[in-house]
Amino acid sequence: MAASDRKFITPENQKWLAGRAASAAVRCGDLLFVAGQTATDTNLNPEARGDVKAQAHRAFAKLRAIIEAEGGTMDDVLDIMSFHTDPRTIDAVLEVAREWLPAGRYPAWTAFGSTGLQHPDILVSLRAIAHLGKVDKKCVTPDSMAWLRGLPISAGCRKGDYMFVSGILSSDASGKVLDPSHHDKQARTAYVRLKEVLAAGGGGLDDIVDMIAFNQDARGMDASVDIWCNEIIPEKPINTVTAYTAIATSGLYRLGHVGAYRAIADFNPSPRVAANIPSVHWHEQRIGGASKKKNGRLVGIAGQVASDGQKNIIAQGDTAAQARYCFGQINGVLEKLGGSLDSVVEITSFHKDPRAWETVMEVGREVFKPGRGPAWTPVGATGLYLEGYLHEIYALAVI
Repeated sequence: MAASDRKFITPENQKWLAGRAASAAVRCGDLLFVAGQTATDTNLNPEARGDVKAQAHRAFAKLRAIIEAEGGTMDDVLDIMSFHTDPRTIDAVLEVAREWLPAGRYPAWTAFGSTGLQHPDILVSLRAIAHLGKVDKKCVTPDSMAWLRGLPISAGCRKGDYMFVSGILSSDASGKVLDPSHHDKQARTAYVRLKEVLAAGGGGLDDIVDMIAFNQDARGMDASVDIWCNEIIPEKPINTVTAYTAIATSGLYRLGHVGAYRAIADFNPSPRVAANIPSVHWHEQRIGGASKKKNGRLVGIAGQVASDGQKNIIAQGDTAAQARYCFGQINGVLEKLGGSLDSVVEITSFHKDPRAWETVMEVGREVFKPGRGPAWTPVGATGLYLEGYLHEIYALAVI
């Protein structure tokens, strides 16, 4: 399917997106990428202010309407990422989810705290990926993660070649937090659990095309990345690694959790390929700027940031200029894999100041064609990898 054949979806109830470089959802083949759905009216004014459960119901209603309009059902949802302005409300949103998701066939789910969404009164945003193909869906939760069975979450969810893995937390089978507030020990546990989930789905670490680490303290990013590169994949050639994004968050599911590790796998039997460019400061590390299976179509793009190949910050303090640089980096890594910015189907932009989302989306009008913007979710984050970054722009593409 050529990039020109994909479908860009913006329902009437989200007409605030009109004229912006974003869509409510993008469909490409059987995959449907849905931007963060919120309890807002057609002009982005918040509804049910102060009531997170009511807001969650409204967000799920919007999500279901988009999926059903494309001929699918909520059983087609494989992956949810939820952003909470107060992480203590995660359980309340999960309780609501039971009313909207099919029991026993729950999607992978990654939930974490955010410093802000598009409006101060938006309490939760639900971003999702669905697979609308007529193929079997497989949900797995290994015994080592049995505590998830009490929640509307599967550790991993597969349909066709694609598998989504929930943000893995360092807990024992009963849900007790292991090594509270210890970044490197929690990362090691999570990576072991990640391998177990992938194996249960029929694959392994070499099938991952996208990784994200969410850290409660930005200083924990180094431990997460270093253990991945030096202990988990120490001999992997750089041109065969996966894209890896690290973001700091205001909170995870339980007190003491300091890292959550979410992955997307493509079980296409061809080898994984990775691309990077010298203007990315990690270009000589085992982190891909973008990665995909050689004969696959889904591309994971590591969160792009405003620094050069020597870690010098680009455009200090300039919101728009840093966004332009990030988009240029995304285009650069995609070109190496045969794509371009036209290939981008989903963006999650992380902002040190959540109010910056409008400026960054305005810059997006310079690089995305009118009416053909990606499914775009803006999220406030407590920290990014280097001090001086104003945003980190994470994306998925289909080539």
